[in-house]
Amino acid sequence: MKIDLELISDKLKRQTTYGVESAIPYIRRFLRFLALPYCFSKVNWNECTKSKTQVACDFLYIFFQLKYYPDNYSPCRLWEKSRSEWSYYYGSNYDPYQRRQLKKSVQPTVYEIVFRDKVIAEMLCKARNIRTPEIIRILKEGEILEKAVKEFDEQNMKYLIFKPRSGKGGGGITCTQIKDGTVDAIQKGILVPLSGVRAESELIVQEFIIQHRDLSRISKSTNTIRVVTILRKNGDIIIVGTYARFGVGDSKVDNLSQGGICVSVDMDSGKLVETGFDRMSQVFTHHPTSRVPFHGYQIPKWEDVISLAKKVQSAFDFYPLLGMDIAITEEGPAVIEINSGYDNVDLEQATGPILKNPDVYATFKEYDLLINRHQKNLHFKEQGY
Repeated sequence: MKIDLELISDKLKRQTTYGVESAIPYIRRFLRFLALPYCFSKVNWNECTKSKTQVACDFLYIFFQLKYYPDNYSPCRLWEKSRSEWSYYYGSNYDPYQRRQLKKSVQPTVYEIVFRDKVIAEMLCKARNIRTPEIIRILKEGEILEKAVKEFDEQNMKYLIFKPRSGKGGGGITCTQIKDGTVDAIQKGILVPLSGVRAESELIVQEFIIQHRDLSRISKSTNTIRVVTILRKNGDIIIVGTYARFGVGDSKVDNLSQGGICVSVDMDSGKLVETGFDRMSQVFTHHPTSRVPFHGYQIPKWEDVISLAKKVQSAFDFYPLLGMDIAITEEGPAVIEINSGYDNVDLEQATGPILKNPDVYATFKEYDLLINRHQKNLHFKEQGY
């Protein structure tokens, strides 16, 4: 009998690859377990009302029963909520079990490049008539930023923003302006010298967007609306959650990782809720810089924001779960960034647990995204069984 060695070799390779891929979530879980003490360093003990022993027990319950890393414990202020409520939290979408399920069905790895590369994303948005700021230049690694700024000044472009071509979370962003022939640059809300500074990686250059005056009343940063959408298998688009982000102080960016504040937006009315939060679990009823109260503040052109978010999700139907950052100008909303892996901890911090929304729950179940028995049995609780 003739033995096909090539066929056997291919089969062994496939089995080995499958075995390695199957083991990755468990390896990552083990590493996460070893890193549990890290979560202690992220708890704001000035806000937390539980003892460290109680918090440690909560961490173990979340890790082993709810099967996610408790990095949402402090941002979502879980110490204030009963454990029965914790089941409605999906947890971080970067955790091993969540990541595995999401990549299987709604966030396929093969398409991530479409959103990670801002140049590609802008080209595809333009092709679908989706409004987005124009990339006016790409700076190569090593180019001098100040020289580029002065070149644009000759074209009467006074306010620019430099972003890493593949960056996320607001990291590496530099905002510049020219006043009386002098170039000022701001990074993380701090005025920094730009003389001689070179691009550490490829940077895209855009004109600084002029936002709607109603948003500028709250914060002078470019304040965006994070809208998370999921495309059902029948073609319906579900809004998973919406929240506004506001920069603090002189910061030109609104990302929470850069010191910003998140405030949930009522999906129907487009009005802000009563309280917002920062990464340190602090609660705000007013913006700390402008002192504008959040409760009931109307986000302008709200219907257009939701319509644009659904248009984006429909255009990128090959990627059923998206988080997008939308800025609002006097002319209407524009997509600043489309995130292939939005931060679900930030979303649930602002809006509360996403699985409390029956439509979101049904869609997550449809795609087999639920990762523990408590989540899978939530529908029994809803029906009173």
